[in-house]
Amino acid sequence: GEGTESKLGRVRLQMEKEGADGHVLASLDDIGWLLNIRGGDIPHVPVVLSYLYLTKDTCIWYVRGQAVTEKIRKALSAQGVQIRDYDEIYEDLQRLPGGRKLLLDKKKVNSRLVYGIPQDVQVLDRRNPSEAMKAVKNERELSNLREAHRKEGLAFTRLMRRVKTHAGEAGFTERSAAAYLEQQRSGQEHYLENSFAPICAYGEHGAIVHYSATEESDRALEKDGLFLVDAGGHYLEGTTDTTRTFVLGEVGEEQKRMFTAVCRANLHLAYAKFLYGCSGCQLDVLCREPLWELELDYKHGTGHGVGYLLNVHEGPNAIRWRLPEGEERPAVLEAGMVTTDEPGIYLEGRYGIRTENELVCRKSVQNEYGQFMEFEILTMTPIDLDGILPGEMTRQERDWLNAYHACVYETLSPYMEEEERKWLQKYTRKI
Repeated sequence: GEGTESKLGRVRLQMEKEGADGHVLASLDDIGWLLNIRGGDIPHVPVVLSYLYLTKDTCIWYVRGQAVTEKIRKALSAQGVQIRDYDEIYEDLQRLPGGRKLLLDKKKVNSRLVYGIPQDVQVLDRRNPSEAMKAVKNERELSNLREAHRKEGLAFTRLMRRVKTHAGEAGFTERSAAAYLEQQRSGQEHYLENSFAPICAYGEHGAIVHYSATEESDRALEKDGLFLVDAGGHYLEGTTDTTRTFVLGEVGEEQKRMFTAVCRANLHLAYAKFLYGCSGCQLDVLCREPLWELELDYKHGTGHGVGYLLNVHEGPNAIRWRLPEGEERPAVLEAGMVTTDEPGIYLEGRYGIRTENELVCRKSVQNEYGQFMEFEILTMTPIDLDGILPGEMTRQERDWLNAYHACVYETLSPYMEEEERKWLQKYTRKI
């Protein structure tokens, strides 16, 4: 949706405002976004190990020669990008003339780069301009992301059907469920890889927020209890991050009450309207309120930004009220920012419940009070109605869930076989 020359031009304008003569980047997601380049140097993160140095007139990409094809060299050269060897940046920085002003984010460069800068060069320690730019997805990117989430929704929904109908069968475990999800993804066009190592957590494992099944811990899925799956994929159309908790067989009234509270929390944020200028600090309470009513909480943030075929965790947008010491407040939510919505309940030694959707911030009405904002839900996977107590929800909350499920059915059903469609219809029915 935007060429490298345009992106570099925007960064140069910001450099001019900061009074910077040069700009150093070591954050691989920023470099990938600026150059419209993706790679495979790090598992689950499609980036290329490299540095970038930008001035008013030049752009130099420092990268291992074997990582760059001739086609890429020609394409970047046509956009004014020079390519040099990966380690040459250290020598080039040491040769900078005195009096220069160099823009960089000290939190995102290594110490060797910083200490190699001549003492008579002034370092402007600021956030990388590209961080805020890449967080705002353009309309081409958003259109592609909807397609990525359609594909991910198909994979996740097929996993949902699989675990709900085959739980209790011999050999069906947390790890085999993860393998089945990967199989459903890989059969779709433009799929690349997982966007992070999947969390497939049955029973008490669901209460471990970042659980990862091993050969030793791998549990069989029984026809009873709750199964939490947090997973995502990289497609050429973008990055996804989804969490669903599936009801396997019968569960008790308490578990359904908790499941319903998490669903309500998710919906309260997803359907929020708010004035422009709010950040995730202001909106976090909307998601937590249904849980606080039960004197419960979760000890992680409510949401994080998601990159466009980049880091699955991306700033500067986030939804949380607790800020680690020294950390800046989340950025104001801009139209085009994609942020997750993932409340949960975790009862140690018993079970965990989390429901996660990705939301894109959009402009709503503008009136005498200002510009109102709202969210569009990108994630297209049913929320398991077997865990819902409709009587615990208000009419507005039921309407929200019904509207979401109608959208899920409309999006996924044309790509399903008749038997799948009938099953999906049951799990997206009105309540």
